[in-house]
Amino acid sequence: MNNKALINCRICDTPVEPSYIFKEMMFGTRKQFPYGECPHCGSIQIMDVPADIQKHYPPYYMAFNQPVPPLKRQPFLKRLVSRMRMKRKYSKPNTGPLDLLRPFNTMPGAKILDIGCGKGRLICELFNLGFEDVTGVDKFIGNEIDYGFGVKVLKKDLSELPSNTYDVLIAHHVLEHVDEQVKEMEQCHRLLKSGGVFLICVPVLGEAWDTYKENWVQLDAPRHFVLHTINSMGILAERTGFKVSKTIFDSTAFQFLGSELYKRDIPLTLPDTHEDYPVEQLFTPDELTTFWERSAALNVAHRGDSARFYLYKKQ
Repeated sequence: MNNKALINCRICDTPVEPSYIFKEMMFGTRKQFPYGECPHCGSIQIMDVPADIQKHYPPYYMAFNQPVPPLKRQPFLKRLVSRMRMKRKYSKPNTGPLDLLRPFNTMPGAKILDIGCGKGRLICELFNLGFEDVTGVDKFIGNEIDYGFGVKVLKKDLSELPSNTYDVLIAHHVLEHVDEQVKEMEQCHRLLKSGGVFLICVPVLGEAWDTYKENWVQLDAPRHFVLHTINSMGILAERTGFKVSKTIFDSTAFQFLGSELYKRDIPLTLPDTHEDYPVEQLFTPDELTTFWERSAALNVAHRGDSARFYLYKKQ
């Protein structure tokens, strides 16, 4: 690419030059955006955040339309033995949202904040599982949402929330949409109690990136500003007062399904209904099974395209 103006890496401040052109393919506009790869931390970043970025989050953007379950408070007697019941739940595999919290055995009394939560689906699911002190925050929602029982989604910036308040912070596929990465992480450090845990779920560069390059579905230009590596997440954590204690790869067949669509110049969603492209019409059952099996193997090898990072606040 033509060497235009450099930017400083949003993670480590190393100069980054434009080296790729990625297209918007979720909705198939095919508008092009320059990205660069940091020579130090390995992350891939958009060169300039579009001034009209909100146009790339239309009302039918999938995160805005996830169904939110109604709240169902646990009966009084069950709440009395909530710790014992939660331990039993953690002993069972594939328990949805509990899979996120299992590595550090969060108990029902923990004060949890879900950052960039949209309408608050995750906090409502956690409440229904027995976590009663759950809050969401998203400065981009239209208005604050009150679901009752103290479960709210706040329309606030992180800077407006009180320090040393939360036992658990969750940023579930949010950080990749953040421009000022260091500033965001510093705010999270301020909000977390000493001894608290910060869970970050993000796409990461792995086998799918190596295979598909500009057709890798997780690039999601221009909505994803930063695509992390294991190295860049470690640098970002260290720079902002955190330590990565555990990393779990959790990629799915989506890394192949979406990337194969883009390779064929097929958008992820249908133009008229904006529903997901019916991949079962394009791939055989055997191919779909193979995609899932390959994803599981890549996770074991730490080469999947999505990971969960569990961070502790340094003392």
